[in-house]
Amino acid sequence: MKKKQRQALIRQMITEQPIGTQEELLTRLHEAGADVTQATISRDIREMKLVKSQNENKIVCYTLFNQPSVSLNEERLRTAIRREVLRIQSVQFMVIVLTERNGADVVTNWLDEVAYPEVVGTMAGVDTFIIICRSEEEAQRFAEKLEKMRE
Repeated sequence: MKKKQRQALIRQMITEQPIGTQEELLTRLHEAGADVTQATISRDIREMKLVKSQNENKIVCYTLFNQPSVSLNEERLRTAIRREVLRIQSVQFMVIVLTERNGADVVTNWLDEVAYPEVVGTMAGVDTFIIICRSEEEAQRFAEKLEKMRE
């Protein structure tokens, strides 16, 4: 798993449920199929500027320091999706997206930059691109996520 994908997965994990220790994070990453070491986790925590703080339930857990509500790249992705995407359809473990002419490359570039953990890879043509996910369920959820970005 590449660094951007791993860090996106860490970001997703710490926002979905409280993780209070590096060991707990390491275990969760291993369960998700990431082959990482404690030293790698330690570097990721430092690079991502994760801090421990109390959540609303008074549980001490990792959070992003100065976490913006939406990253600039995600906003650019949303803009590209609204402007370029015509149709989204999930088929087995893939999401197939029809775009305006020459729009596929624009959207996939931003998708790759954001590095969603459920996305294994993308392939773009002139007006169509595919997103490859690990499972049919992930593809369906990701297609729904893209549809919400179009709104």
